[in-house]
Amino acid sequence: MTDQLALQLSKRERIDILECTLRDGSYAVDFKFTENDTAVLAGVLAKLSFRWIEVGHGVGLGAARAGKGATLSSDERYIEVAKRAAPDAQIGCFFIPGVGTADQLKSARDAGLDFVRIGCNATEIEAAHPYLAQAKKLGLKPFLNFMKTYAISAEEFARKAGDGAAAGADAIYCVDSAGCMFPEDVRRYFSTARDQCDCALGFHGHSNLQFAVANSVEAIRCGATFIDTTLYGLGRSAGNVPTEVAVAVFEHLGIDTGVDLFEVMDAAEEFIGPLVSQMQLYDMMSVAMGCSQFHSAFLPRVAAAARKRGVELRRLVVAMGKLDPVDLDENTLNRVARSMPKASSRKSRETLTSFSVPGISSYSISSSLSSVQSLVDGMIATCAKRRARPVLELVAAESHSPDLVLADLILADGPVVLGRVVYGSFEMLEQVLSMTANHVSLFLNDKDGGPWAAQWPETVENIVGSERILPVRSKRLFACYLEEVLTTAAERYGNFCLLVYGTPPTALLRHCCEIFDNVAVYGDLPGEVPGNCWQIRDFSDRMHFDLRSGIALLLCPPDSADAGSVDQLLSANGVVITSGHFPRVEAELSGRPVLRLDPNHAYRGQMDRWAAISNLMKTAERSSVVAQ
Repeated sequence: MTDQLALQLSKRERIDILECTLRDGSYAVDFKFTENDTAVLAGVLAKLSFRWIEVGHGVGLGAARAGKGATLSSDERYIEVAKRAAPDAQIGCFFIPGVGTADQLKSARDAGLDFVRIGCNATEIEAAHPYLAQAKKLGLKPFLNFMKTYAISAEEFARKAGDGAAAGADAIYCVDSAGCMFPEDVRRYFSTARDQCDCALGFHGHSNLQFAVANSVEAIRCGATFIDTTLYGLGRSAGNVPTEVAVAVFEHLGIDTGVDLFEVMDAAEEFIGPLVSQMQLYDMMSVAMGCSQFHSAFLPRVAAAARKRGVELRRLVVAMGKLDPVDLDENTLNRVARSMPKASSRKSRETLTSFSVPGISSYSISSSLSSVQSLVDGMIATCAKRRARPVLELVAAESHSPDLVLADLILADGPVVLGRVVYGSFEMLEQVLSMTANHVSLFLNDKDGGPWAAQWPETVENIVGSERILPVRSKRLFACYLEEVLTTAAERYGNFCLLVYGTPPTALLRHCCEIFDNVAVYGDLPGEVPGNCWQIRDFSDRMHFDLRSGIALLLCPPDSADAGSVDQLLSANGVVITSGHFPRVEAELSGRPVLRLDPNHAYRGQMDRWAAISNLMKTAERSSVVAQ
């Protein structure tokens, strides 16, 4: 920081951060903050010394009633609970004329509202002037927000800002609605407005081009005393100025915010961190909108036109933003969409977060200890790039085999990368655990493996610790997956008759007989069966050709002749479900829908449950130790 800037900032009053998480941040959660969310976060923000807190619907007062997105409570209730939780803070709402009404503004004041930010497109900002006067009469502090400020020149902004101040605004806001402005733009707008406007100035930025923080700093340098932020930058499109980053940057520059940096970091991490960990605030569409001054509110209509005309959405977004940053004309949209080239289809390809290790993949099993090391190395690399957990399933071979070890990948999906190692002896298992103990978060002991390994020796468990070992049953896991698929298939394709090829386990057969009116099995029947189940002993018996089965379940791959018979027994719209990867059968039945069940997919979504079970055990053990 230069000496001149330091001197300039030291003479300035404290900068006020207007904290908008509970208002602008609501866009990111479909306006679904609850009353409790509002009370808790408003109370936290007030304790952190934020003096200005904005709450309610992202679009503003009356937006839910105007059909702009449903909320879980009324405007008045959000204001009341926020004011009760933060009695010493100024509680405010946004307001757009035409969306909200004068009566709603009065009702909000009666609920405890302290300030209101009245926003209009910069090109038509004069429509807000009557509401400035109305707010003043109600005893509210009115701010004037120039939405899409970049749509007018800096000189016009200065003139209109002066008019707004004269009309009663306590503060004038430059708003970078599309996140398209650069620091030199901010400097130009604020420098010209400062000479013609004697009220406070504020800046509201978005992060489409990642200049929101830099633009906020430039706004302060040019006289702004209000800066809008949200925790983690939560908000519409690419998000807003992150509160915790703004506090850190301002503190570094010697700008006083009255907020403790580490306390606000803790609050962001505790209350908003779990939300943003499930979101992607920044994507390539945000960049497209930022570089073309395109407002995200127009995106649904432009996306519909792109789908209808088969054109690339981002190119259409950029074209429309450059034509008019303020409004979206349907005729122009259709004309531009018609004139664009058709979008080319994209081929799927590996990404940097894909699991990629030579010789290790789904349907590829390697047999050596070095392959185990390769599997774990690949899992670690993939987890580092996906913020996932490495988990290893350990399966005992059906029979004892001292030198047997097989390594393969089960899945790399969501929060987990799951590998599998099949071992033939406890000596081999001990070597596998010793190799992987320092790299794998959780080990799954598959109880459906060979019975000889039903009970691990204590010395083996001690290598990684029993708290990191979780028993699972892979066969039961797949059976549940198969049952759920059959239940859905019966609902979608009809439950009159199911044809089963192969010998079904007793539990699966009983489930099938519960959801289908009739079940025909070409295979052995496991003892007593329900009355709606019978056995097909010979496909040559033509009487069975009138079964009109809607679904055929293949538990094993049929030969060509049997595949043809299965096809004939199915109805015209019938589908085939295979319990594994049967390439030849899929080729022979290419004219019919084939739903291939990947046994590895049965593991999807299980990690959270396993982690919860593991944590439950740890908590119980800790409690027991304390009690002793």
